[in-house]
Amino acid sequence: MASKISLKLLVDNKTKKVLFAEAGKEFVDFVFSLLTLPIGAVVKLISAGTMQGSIGRLYQSVDHMGASYLLPGADKKDLLQPKVLQPDGRELLLLQGAGTGDGTDDASPLSRFKMYTCAGHCVTVTMEAGAQCPQCRQAMATEMVFVLPSATARPGGGGAAGASAAEDSGGYVKGVVTYMVTDGLEVTPMSAISSITLINRFSVGKDVDLAEKFVTVGMDEGLALLKAALRSDTVLSDVFLARKK
Repeated sequence: MASKISLKLLVDNKTKKVLFAEAGKEFVDFVFSLLTLPIGAVVKLISAGTMQGSIGRLYQSVDHMGASYLLPGADKKDLLQPKVLQPDGRELLLLQGAGTGDGTDDASPLSRFKMYTCAGHCVTVTMEAGAQCPQCRQAMATEMVFVLPSATARPGGGGAAGASAAEDSGGYVKGVVTYMVTDGLEVTPMSAISSITLINRFSVGKDVDLAEKFVTVGMDEGLALLKAALRSDTVLSDVFLARKK
């Protein structure tokens, strides 16, 4: 299981509402990465029977469809458990074992795609292990290693600046910044002015009791955030303060 992420919340104890969270790169990368999930993987993670709307019923229709109605070679898993087309899935590690109990790639709805080539290493790759190479006709069963672009390999990427850039090369946002994440998952760089403005806007005309709350985000919380993000505009409150809709 992935390491847990620490998060500091500013909450109103009277209304049981999160005003905003102070978050680092890891949490922001995670919530941004939810936008990359295939719909089938989302339904698999949340459970089709509990989803609002029609996507859950569509998922169950595919699941219940008999093999005799499918084209030869068609596999329902391509729809029910689509691969995440992201070579670098570090920001999704919080959800890798969700819904499986064991976290194995074969069972996980978030299995990432792999690329294969033939024993002759022709200039061809495939996502289907064992496919025939169109050049040498050998089976393409040798897994390829996908190397992410490294900031240290770019011109001028050496030294301390290059090392810092290398640390920021994965995910989506820079790690030297603190971010403000609102209850509705609006993400902006944190600043004294922005936080004070939001506090004033929230507390005007109200009797509030603001306090800090420290929480950790692991697989269970990550899954709850995904589920809440699909149906609520008070995501952080729903997950960390157990607000009932």
